[in-house]
Amino acid sequence: MKTRIIMNRIRIGITDCARYGNYERWFLDAPEKIDIIRLSYGLNNLDDIEKCQGVVLSGGEDVDPRRYKRPDLLGRIEFTDIDEKRDDFEMQVIRRSLQLKLPILSICRGMQLFNVYHGGTLIYDIPTVTKISGHAKVQGIDQRHEILVREKTLLKEITGCARGAVNSSHHQCVETLGEELTVAATAEEPIIEAIQWKNTKDNPFYLGVQWHPERMIDQTSPFSFNIRQAFLDYITDHEDSLSNTNDEEQKTNDNNEIENKPPLETLEKK
Repeated sequence: MKTRIIMNRIRIGITDCARYGNYERWFLDAPEKIDIIRLSYGLNNLDDIEKCQGVVLSGGEDVDPRRYKRPDLLGRIEFTDIDEKRDDFEMQVIRRSLQLKLPILSICRGMQLFNVYHGGTLIYDIPTVTKISGHAKVQGIDQRHEILVREKTLLKEITGCARGAVNSSHHQCVETLGEELTVAATAEEPIIEAIQWKNTKDNPFYLGVQWHPERMIDQTSPFSFNIRQAFLDYITDHEDSLSNTNDEEQKTNDNNEIENKPPLETLEKK
């Protein structure tokens, strides 16, 4: 990763979660000067995305299965927690971020939600569906396993690695890919560990990872340090364009655009 000196502060939004502080510290520990905006339905601050130059979709609760057309899964014991308001808010965060052409880094649940937003589905519980273990926490402790990085992917470019070890604390994962997305890394089949745009040249930075780079024990690992740095480097390289995302013309386009994603109210109720 390249290093650089920048005069202006970088402004990123991070979606709220129970372990929000981990993400905040991860970015505040970066060499760049960073201002962080906490994006939360509790703060009702969706419009603060207009101030951001990049967005991080954090981990947390399971995505409501109605979001990927599996209402039959509601009530299963494998679902540890569902926050409908958070799902709805963060779907809007994704929509606005894409409209503003902001770089996005999505982690664990964040990757799953981004995939669902684009029409993909999830394996709702890895042990139940695949009989594979070793991905969820054990007695509250992250597990560790190897991943294989695919050639000619953004993740390979960022890390320089064909394989590596990452932490793991998930019981769900991407099943079918959303539109315009492709696999960047896998564990054992069929577990997808990272996703990105198929067309990286014509889209802003997007990387989704299933592990938690913000809390890896080895913060110098290319699967932690390099990922954060690549995200920040992209913002620095596109600083002028990303600083203008709050102009009035963009706001007007954003408010007038017809949204074709179904609001939560139209989904089947519990």
